[in-house]
Amino acid sequence: MAEPTITNAEKLADLTLNGSVKKGDVLAHNGTGWVQADASDAATNLYAQYVAMQSGVSSDIITGCKVCVLFDADAPYTANATQYVSATAGAITETRPAANADVIQIVGRSISTKECHVNIKEPWEEEVFIAPGTYDSTGEPGLGVIDSPVWVGPALDTDSEEVYFTGRFPSGVLSVAAAKVIYNDIAETAVTIGAALIVVADGATNTGDTGTAHATAAPTGRANNVICSSDISAMFDADALKANYNFTVEIASTSSNGNLQVLGLYMRYLRV
Repeated sequence: MAEPTITNAEKLADLTLNGSVKKGDVLAHNGTGWVQADASDAATNLYAQYVAMQSGVSSDIITGCKVCVLFDADAPYTANATQYVSATAGAITETRPAANADVIQIVGRSISTKECHVNIKEPWEEEVFIAPGTYDSTGEPGLGVIDSPVWVGPALDTDSEEVYFTGRFPSGVLSVAAAKVIYNDIAETAVTIGAALIVVADGATNTGDTGTAHATAAPTGRANNVICSSDISAMFDADALKANYNFTVEIASTSSNGNLQVLGLYMRYLRV
């Protein structure tokens, strides 16, 4: 590839570098300054935010843009092909990164073999609500109970009962902003909740990573006929939050003397 010519640049910013970059590189912020973006660096979330309009080294201030057309006389592109942030630092690629935990980020599309339109979007929030699994260890597995007016779900009504959730992180996930188990309290006065997590990649041993332990505690806002919750977001630490990984969450009750009806697991991700 030749050094690209950059045209039609929009959304410019001055960027202080924290490493060496080349003109045309896609750039990420590593917490200190701007460096080459890298789909394979999940630990520090080096997702692309700008294109470097000049080359530079650490401490240099260069101009970056979010939207532009890259022209390369060496014709490295396939016309009308999707362009991803590469697992090679600073580069873009037409091959979707495929290693476990690679953060998948589309940054543009080629116009021709010599031109590529880049349009880097801001990260956005995505919300999901996962229903309890059909298997649970309560007295009504898979069916749950109904509470007036129309709340339905498994009820934790004795000690050591469990309910489970299974999901998968998006391929562009950056962080878990919220993870809360949502309950309907049915005449419960003393229950506490513990939680366990396993996160694992496709093809890996199913014991995976267990995240940060969740201390057993009473749900927040618990009162009869009130919707309450347990915040388990701390469980999804850096080692347990990987793009495109599968996860399972176990919720277990202790000290129960009523019914704590489990409605679902609410999660909010930041993703690209």
